[in-house]
Amino acid sequence: MMTQAKLRELVRKSSENRSSLDGMRNSFKTILDRQKENAHRIPDLDARKERLRKTKESSVGNEPLLTQAIATLRENGFRVILAKTAEGAMRKLKEELEGYDLVVKSKSNVTKEMHVAEILKKEGIEVIETDLGDRIVQLAGCAAAHPTGPACHLTRREISELFTIHFGKEVSEDPRELTKVMREEIADYISKAKVGITGANAIAALEGAVVIVHNEGNATKCAMLADKHMIITTPEKIVPNLDDAVNVTKLQTYLSTGKIISSYVNIITGPSYTADIEKQVYKGMHGPKEVVIILVDDGRLEAEDKEAQYCIGCGMCLLFCPTYNVIGPDFGSPGHMGGQGVYLEGSRGRVDESVGSGLFLCTSCGACTEVCPSRIDIKKGIIGVRNKAIRDKKNIAPEHITLVSSLRNYDNPWQAPRKQKARWADDLGLKDKGEVLYFAGCSTSLLDPEGAKRAVRVLRAFGIEPAFLGLAEKCCGSTARKLGEEQLARERTAACLKEFGAAGAKMVVTSCPGCASQLNSNHEMARKLGVRIQHLTQFLAERIDAVPLSHLSDLGAITYHDSCDLGRGLGVYDEPRRLLGRVLKGPPIEMERSRERSACCGSGSGVKSVHPELSTEIARDRVKMAKDAGADTIVTSCPWCQQSLVECQGANPEIAVIDLLQLLERASTSDSRQKSRRGS
Repeated sequence: MMTQAKLRELVRKSSENRSSLDGMRNSFKTILDRQKENAHRIPDLDARKERLRKTKESSVGNEPLLTQAIATLRENGFRVILAKTAEGAMRKLKEELEGYDLVVKSKSNVTKEMHVAEILKKEGIEVIETDLGDRIVQLAGCAAAHPTGPACHLTRREISELFTIHFGKEVSEDPRELTKVMREEIADYISKAKVGITGANAIAALEGAVVIVHNEGNATKCAMLADKHMIITTPEKIVPNLDDAVNVTKLQTYLSTGKIISSYVNIITGPSYTADIEKQVYKGMHGPKEVVIILVDDGRLEAEDKEAQYCIGCGMCLLFCPTYNVIGPDFGSPGHMGGQGVYLEGSRGRVDESVGSGLFLCTSCGACTEVCPSRIDIKKGIIGVRNKAIRDKKNIAPEHITLVSSLRNYDNPWQAPRKQKARWADDLGLKDKGEVLYFAGCSTSLLDPEGAKRAVRVLRAFGIEPAFLGLAEKCCGSTARKLGEEQLARERTAACLKEFGAAGAKMVVTSCPGCASQLNSNHEMARKLGVRIQHLTQFLAERIDAVPLSHLSDLGAITYHDSCDLGRGLGVYDEPRRLLGRVLKGPPIEMERSRERSACCGSGSGVKSVHPELSTEIARDRVKMAKDAGADTIVTSCPWCQQSLVECQGANPEIAVIDLLQLLERASTSDSRQKSRRGS
């Protein structure tokens, strides 16, 4: 398990040496490009994802289905072992491998989770990875970077240098030669081995069948050795029937490689046999004499939160994860990369391991869920594990301890005096009661007080005279929730809603997407109080047609950055663009990642306070996307995003970053001036 000090050092080194993962980033782009090329060949993609989600909801943790699967597998001739723990699974595996000193193995996440190769090596059993990428990673002694592209973070030059040392002869950078020399070595090992280990992509309970998907052909060879085929997998791989299993493999292949089908799909229903002699069944004709399945539970069946087990290992979440894009495979747990791996550890009660795997490196942006075929809510899951970590005081960073203490004692994250939050409104003459209430929030009040004043001016330009709670305004609880302080967050949200009701508010508008999202989390209380909460862009977009605004022509090329809380959190995408459309002469430029797939600014979920280098690199990635799109200015509707995208550029910014309200204020002021000139 990594300590906070080790995590800090890891993040620092990754941030300083971004180019070391260029190969991984290029590989990820290749996957996405190939998906676009082949999208027309899988027109029912959304329907398949919906089916997968329903399958996982009904299958994972379904003990009658597990019992059925074990029974039908045994009927088909498999030997099935259900191991309660990873240690128990290793004991059974060692028993099965007694007398053997060589094992060949194909891709399997759970064997990496269990450190099978390393443990067997200590027992005198050599384990050779037969997947090219896994073999490269095995020789390099590094972590895999993607479920189906383990070595995608290594360049051909690095692989050439690795092979030259390994083989003791010069091996060129030509991928054909690299493939040839390793194919020959692996073939030699396979020819000598009598036992092969594989994983399983799915197990069909009705048919008692194991489905294995692969491209290189190595899994087939591992499964066909003379003595024994060991299948090491986990209960969540079990689905009702073969149709469901094929759906899993189809989605996994397309999303992990961009192809619509892999080179090999093996469906195994037991040991090979022949009945050609007097119609008597004899096992092991052209395949192994035995096929043994070890189902590794290791906390899965007893997990309260089983959604982490809906994963099919496609790796799509990694392609969109801002943290993974910066630090790569060091974010995640053994065998399970990125935030999904962190969540899986914690969901099984391994909170210490989850913290050490990067529990507090996640920005809670939610991009992973948007692209996950199983719609796993990793953000929600990670926040749930953080709640346990905070409760049990598990290796928490001092900065987060201070931040939470500040939320409790000062009602804001920065230890600012409570009175300071309301100072921005001193000269505005705002009433403390009214049907439309402006909620500034901590970030706008303390980090951008001019932004709070601007919000009031824009509301007035729209004909709205807002009320403001003043010293009675409390923190909404958003930061507390994202850090795992769920109880504190609920208390703060309820306190805010109570104040809204006491002020006679029917509509509460806020500049901060995090506040808007959090205040909307207690729907029942808000409904009883008769209070609606909206982000300013929602509120203003509903009234835009009644307000005269001028077109602004001196802004250059504009792009809009969707904040995570406003976009994926609240589903607000069209409203800001509608407002922009009224003040620009043309629509804004869209970045390659926008709307539902928008990229994070890096400031969320306490990451910036503990790992500022990581936050800065994530923000720089977003600024680069805007520059690549040809934009001169980034417009956003979030004070956190604005601050992050400005600060990451340092003293000499290459691209301007402004709040949407700044444009609306300019447009309303310009229109007033034009009317004044016409009147004179």
